[in-house]
Amino acid sequence: MKIRVILLLIVLTGLLSAQVALDPRYHTYDEAMDEIFAYQDTFPDLVKVEQIGNTLGAYPYQNSLPIYAVKLSNNVQVDEDEPEILFLGPCHSEEILGIEINMFMLQEIIQYRNVQPFSVWLDNLEIWIVPTYNPEGLQVVMDDWDETFRKNKRDNNGNEVFDFVPGSGGDIDGVDPNRNYSFNWIHGEGLYQGQGEEWNDYYRGPFPFSEGESQTIRDFAAQHHFIYSIAWHSSRTGNLSEKVFHSFKWEDVKACPDLQFNKSIGDNVAALIENEAGTGSYESYSSQGRKGGANDWFYKTYGTVQLLIECGTQNMQPNNDPPLYLIDDTCERNRIGAYYLMNRALGYNADASMLTGIVTDATTGDPLVARYSIDEKEAGFFDPRFTDELYGRYWRPISVGTYNLRINKKGYEESVTTITVNNSQWTTLNIQLTPLDQIIVNAVVESNGTALDGTIMVGNGQYIEEDILDFTGGSLSFDNYVGEHEITVMAAGYVPQVFTVDLTAGVYDLNIEMSEAETIFNEDFESNLSAWNVQGDWALTENSTTGTYSVTDSPDEFYQNGTTASLTLLSPINLTQATDDVVIELWHKYHTEHDYDFCHLEYSLDGSSWINIASFDGFPDEWSHDIIPIPELTGENVYLRFILSTDDSVDDPGWWIDQIKILASDGAGTSSDIPPARSELFPNFPNPFNPETHIKYDLANSSQVELSIFNLKGQKVRALVNEFQVAGNQECIWNGKDDNNRSVASGVYFYTLKTHDFSKTHKMVLLK
Repeated sequence: MKIRVILLLIVLTGLLSAQVALDPRYHTYDEAMDEIFAYQDTFPDLVKVEQIGNTLGAYPYQNSLPIYAVKLSNNVQVDEDEPEILFLGPCHSEEILGIEINMFMLQEIIQYRNVQPFSVWLDNLEIWIVPTYNPEGLQVVMDDWDETFRKNKRDNNGNEVFDFVPGSGGDIDGVDPNRNYSFNWIHGEGLYQGQGEEWNDYYRGPFPFSEGESQTIRDFAAQHHFIYSIAWHSSRTGNLSEKVFHSFKWEDVKACPDLQFNKSIGDNVAALIENEAGTGSYESYSSQGRKGGANDWFYKTYGTVQLLIECGTQNMQPNNDPPLYLIDDTCERNRIGAYYLMNRALGYNADASMLTGIVTDATTGDPLVARYSIDEKEAGFFDPRFTDELYGRYWRPISVGTYNLRINKKGYEESVTTITVNNSQWTTLNIQLTPLDQIIVNAVVESNGTALDGTIMVGNGQYIEEDILDFTGGSLSFDNYVGEHEITVMAAGYVPQVFTVDLTAGVYDLNIEMSEAETIFNEDFESNLSAWNVQGDWALTENSTTGTYSVTDSPDEFYQNGTTASLTLLSPINLTQATDDVVIELWHKYHTEHDYDFCHLEYSLDGSSWINIASFDGFPDEWSHDIIPIPELTGENVYLRFILSTDDSVDDPGWWIDQIKILASDGAGTSSDIPPARSELFPNFPNPFNPETHIKYDLANSSQVELSIFNLKGQKVRALVNEFQVAGNQECIWNGKDDNNRSVASGVYFYTLKTHDFSKTHKMVLLK
């Protein structure tokens, strides 16, 4: 193996001999690390270097490398109650100007630490600088292997050799760290995809946060509460050069709730950075791409306003050619925009609109980790945002206006306060949460005296995560707080129970009697979709909770915009004898555009008028088990329909459904012994078809039945059924042949069902 690597390096030495070496003004990884540790040694009260993670490496040709961050503050060893700001060096290894800007700012802040505004920042901010978080790729560039290399060094093809091609594009190994964040990762480029000369340079990785680089930033962000951030980039093509991007306006249509505020920050920063030509300033834009990038992930996850700045021009690696000194010139111009963010975080010689405060326990005064949100600026795709652990502090950069601030924590009364934010100074609102009385719940779960094992889920309200508790031997004790709680109880082989209890102070005894489950309906999608009418792209897929298959509306990875895709059960489910503990169990996962594209579960009593049972949207992206009580449908014959409805922009992967069951303690009579409530002719499946199609129909009463096929001229082609049939569910198959057993031509045909009291016709298409 070592021989293979050495041979590769010998070949590369020849290939790279014609490359122009980078100017020694640029920092290698080792030089940057030596410099930051020297600052720490010289200014230990001002500078702190912290290893925040490491790369995963690509053994045997690349060991893991540490990733460092530098903290600047006048009391640097203490985590103070101050705003935090983050400057991320390049994740793309060829975009080395970002390292130089970070190192330039680091040196300047330290040098002028006793001069305003630097002293003001150090006294009142915690400034974090990550010189680079792709040291693997940086070494490829700085060691003159390939000055155009972009990614890390993941061994994608598993051959234990670093496979890359000098020059832009074509590098088989490596992952683009800025496509590896979880938010919209699915829309990034897959392995060996890409366009033109940049083929495979944007590979998103095998799964979100698969890389040490993105994992490091994810974990680092979780430990802090960054208000503002800059991620430095440079544009290879020059198409994006000298631009500042803020979150977000997808496809130039879908805007995030804070777009105007984010835009104001981006506009101000861009206006302060003079372009290289000296003819104007950088330009400000809303980001539109959805490909697993850091800036939208920071905003979605923590509310951090992170700007992506494409510094420099298409000349991403300028040499220090006198008299321009372009490297230092680029650093000097860009650092002005970065410094604005530090002023903006403090409201120091800048706009100051900021909502902040401390959340404490009203009884003890202790700081609390609580969820905070702004009703007018909330979005379904936001992660919950929490106050910090040490001080109970929240920071919410926001536009001037009047808002409802909502604070939630399990065990406390919810706080909702109307507050007006102005631009002259921070708006500070401290919140004291009133504790709720604690209770002890003793739960006993049995069936006819037999103790059961299972799971209890305890809801804690809309804004607080539910508790999921396993029990064995039929008993469980847990702590909670007074108030109404939705309880779901599950035990294998028994009908799930969903109910609401009003828990009062003290000790609460919860006695739950479970009933053995009878299965009224079961669909596991392990065979085909012949029981369903398919409208749209629904198809079986090898992605399931159990077994092999589930069904999805998006077999081609993403759903279509502006469509309604439906999956409708052809025959009704007989609930005429079901007990009122009847429930629908559903295993599914979904990934749709929050608040715009929806998954609906509906029912109908006649096959034409539909009523919604439940709706889902967003992207939990994991299989979930939903239990939906339907006592109102007992005594009925019920059709089910699953619908994905989408608007005209922004697509996503869609909906997967598996293991649909209807359970009750009694009433699992079959359609063969309980006649349908009404006669019905269902759409054939498949349609269009070749070579055969299934036709299902229900008979409410025993009758003489005629089921015939007609062509467009109204001529009878085939009599499929002409006999007396008993009431119940019926099915027949047409094989595309006439009464003389001759194959008919492709085209449109009609089929008509007639009984003594019913007649109906449907259209179908034969394609050959």
